[in-house]
Amino acid sequence: MSIMNETQNVKQQFSNDKNLALRIDFYKKYTTNKYKFADWLFDKYDFKENMSILELGCGNGSHWEGRIEKLPKGYKLILSDFSDGMLSLVKEKYSTYKNVSFCKIDIQSIPYSDNSFDMIIANHMLFHVPDLNKALLEVQRVLKKGCCFYSATDGNGGMRPFLHEAIKQFDPKSEAFTEKLPFNLQNGSEILRKYFTSVERFDYENILAITKTEDLMDWLKSTSTISGFSEENLANLYQYFEDIRIKDGAINIPRETGVFISTK
Repeated sequence: MSIMNETQNVKQQFSNDKNLALRIDFYKKYTTNKYKFADWLFDKYDFKENMSILELGCGNGSHWEGRIEKLPKGYKLILSDFSDGMLSLVKEKYSTYKNVSFCKIDIQSIPYSDNSFDMIIANHMLFHVPDLNKALLEVQRVLKKGCCFYSATDGNGGMRPFLHEAIKQFDPKSEAFTEKLPFNLQNGSEILRKYFTSVERFDYENILAITKTEDLMDWLKSTSTISGFSEENLANLYQYFEDIRIKDGAINIPRETGVFISTK
């Protein structure tokens, strides 16, 4: 099993939204693409009136902030997560919306009948699932024929090799950030085509221009349980990145991310 989808690591990462919120804020702060990722992603969704929508792994619900009001007439939205902490947060945010409900769900066992949903969303979470085959069979089962499953994910390029090479400067034997994401931009199409009639991949081009080294250190710390690096490296890394920031004005790191749209 991968360090990314080992159950105990994932539970530790997402028992609350501390790590997730930090990373979301980090990406928002330092993205150089003026077309923000959340806006780009929502523009990919094909919303229609009276749709039944399920989000799996909704996290802290930041995905929907300022957007639920824009959903078409008659929608029904279920926000779900396997973390009680995350569900408590989204209930606090969205319980006043009469068409929004909440459910604790493990994607590997979705408690709804066949052909229940017009749209299913699972963003940046499939690489955390222990049994991806079981999960995708469940998504396929509860999605209506002709409807779409949206799954955003990262690639194995971008930040991961950049950070690995940095850590190797001080720990040549380190394998941090080398483990391939179990579900990624490179293998996602091949995996999804086993379950869906058609699969389209869309890439979001972006570079992070980090102007405060402490923020990058905090991002690294937030990933420690799922990245495989030792915190002993952090002191050396701070000065390494700080030297880059001073020299170039920013620490420029490519970010490889995108979304698959799969039709049943």
